[in-house]
Amino acid sequence: MEVGPIPEIANPERREYCLTDLHAFLLSYFPETTGLKPFSEDQKGAILRMQMAILQGGSRVLNLFPRGFGKTTISENAALWAILYGHRRFIPIIGADEHAAKDNIESLKTELMTNDLLHEDFPEVCACVLHLENKAQRARSQTQGGEPTFIQWGVDTLVLPSIKTKDGKWTASSGAIVTARGLTGRIRGMAHKRPDGTKQRPDFVIIDDPQTDISALSPAQCTKRLNLIRKGVLRLGGHNEQISAVMNATVIVEDDAVDQLADHMKHPEWEGLRIPMLKRFADEHEKFWLGEYAEIRRNYNPEDPHDRSRAVAQSHEHYLQHRERADKGAIATWDECYSTGEASAIQHAYNILIDDGDDVFASECQNQPMRLNQGAGFLTAGEINRDRVGTWQKFPNDVQTIGFHIDVQKRLLYWCAVGVTADFRIFPVYGTYPQQKSNAFEYRAVKLSIQQVHRGLSEERSIQAALEQLLKDLTGRQWERQDGTSIPFDVGLIDGGYQVGSVREAIRQCQHAGRLFVLFGRGVKAGDVPILQRAKKPSEIRSIDAAIPWTMAPDATVRTMKNVFSDTNSLKTFLHRRIATDAGRAGSFELPKGDHRRYCEHLAASEYSTETTGPHGTVLEWKQLPGAPDNHWFDTTCGAVVACSIAGKVQFSRTQGHLRVTGGRQRQKVSYL
Repeated sequence: MEVGPIPEIANPERREYCLTDLHAFLLSYFPETTGLKPFSEDQKGAILRMQMAILQGGSRVLNLFPRGFGKTTISENAALWAILYGHRRFIPIIGADEHAAKDNIESLKTELMTNDLLHEDFPEVCACVLHLENKAQRARSQTQGGEPTFIQWGVDTLVLPSIKTKDGKWTASSGAIVTARGLTGRIRGMAHKRPDGTKQRPDFVIIDDPQTDISALSPAQCTKRLNLIRKGVLRLGGHNEQISAVMNATVIVEDDAVDQLADHMKHPEWEGLRIPMLKRFADEHEKFWLGEYAEIRRNYNPEDPHDRSRAVAQSHEHYLQHRERADKGAIATWDECYSTGEASAIQHAYNILIDDGDDVFASECQNQPMRLNQGAGFLTAGEINRDRVGTWQKFPNDVQTIGFHIDVQKRLLYWCAVGVTADFRIFPVYGTYPQQKSNAFEYRAVKLSIQQVHRGLSEERSIQAALEQLLKDLTGRQWERQDGTSIPFDVGLIDGGYQVGSVREAIRQCQHAGRLFVLFGRGVKAGDVPILQRAKKPSEIRSIDAAIPWTMAPDATVRTMKNVFSDTNSLKTFLHRRIATDAGRAGSFELPKGDHRRYCEHLAASEYSTETTGPHGTVLEWKQLPGAPDNHWFDTTCGAVVACSIAGKVQFSRTQGHLRVTGGRQRQKVSYL
């Protein structure tokens, strides 16, 4: 399909003016995006660094933008500048995943198809693009002047047409390539054969938000992505040329992959700028904005669909009346960053802070995320794996009691057993059934499932069979201490939230059934009556330690069995306070020798706590983080602590009463709290 003669450049002066000025290009050719509003000085600085990286090469530039500052659009339009002028020949755009990267390609294609200014000044590219009519299959047969253009118009790869000028030379953009890749996908060995037979390797890379909300919370995934950038992306140019790279990103959580790259002491090879939405808060930050303005904005009837609009409008009028006082001292990074119904970038920033909270504002707007569970003083997953790993492989000599808990999932059983000393130092060991090759896995990517081990069984029966095997293992073990003494388990708990019928039947089949109970966790909130303050039911026994609240009662359907009910909010807070206690001290927490990154992520990168106050006091309420990261070993560790409390050999506060538990034919009398 012949394109025909290429039109003349409509405005050669404009095209020449933007040849070496990326900022001018962004303003001149994209009036509806990067040219719509004037850039801030910080944005101009970031654009200048991108320009230098494209023109000079060898640079690694990191620009940390707040959300909504146009970082992705700037990156895409900068890529067009680089290939249209021939500054760069092959640009991979690397996103957090393949889907995100492909969106970048679609955006570039849209500009080349619909941007009239580009059509006027870059006809050697846009005339060929328009001739395709957005049909990729036409690219193979396209010709210009009887010669193939070699244009490609794919989902993840865009190759500009190879066009010769009147004097027989190739145009600057001929054969330039942009391709999209996900960071965790196939990025090594990237190359493209040009029409003249040369093999083109990437010479510039744009990394656009290289992490997801879930990966940012995982130290292991952060390390993986940093290694992919260092060993994969930055080596795409080969040995002959040091590839230039620009990363535009937002820090999601403290010490995530982007936050680590922004630390010049850790990564001096990256030069960058951390851009906040507000460089300085207002003088009346507390009094006006978080006081009177926030009170007006939040004072509405949530049952009336129109009342919030009234409150927002009223707070806006209050701001306009007191704007000079409200704005005094505040410095906004980008004065043009505000929405319809707002009067300034300062007001826009404070609206986000008031409506969405400190944590959202700190990460999404300031690029200085708050630490998870910051107010509680808890350790992060990375800190636990660094500071709470000991040298023991067998339980210490003073471990007095062993309790375990099993968390039941459809495809896998997670378990944790803890050894506890008289001064309540906790020593956990953990695993799964079926056991995986490594504990560094995600549940969604389980390689060996219950169903694969117990083939041909119904879901209920396969869960029961798996539990029977695991219970046989855990109850039959003699847990060895360093002095050679072997001690059996005291109490075992199994989660009753999934396939409870299978759980009960598996317990019934175990010879140690008298020391096994079904556990039901309940998150008691600040507005709820604590479980230890509720009226005691007949035949119910309970903990007397408020830090480890549980009750036990006969099962309503199987009278020979007992169910345990625990307060998961209290338990998770209790466990994290133990973890935060210095290693070796009474009430501390210590992992065995080894690498426990994934386990620590379950503990500290899967849930967050929010302090709430109600009629029954102040409670840290725990919720799973967005994206539902794995938290199963967190649950099993808490459950194992409850098992040790039920056993009663460790004096949390004082012993009161006795619970008779049995193991097969032997009957053992143990105390409980």
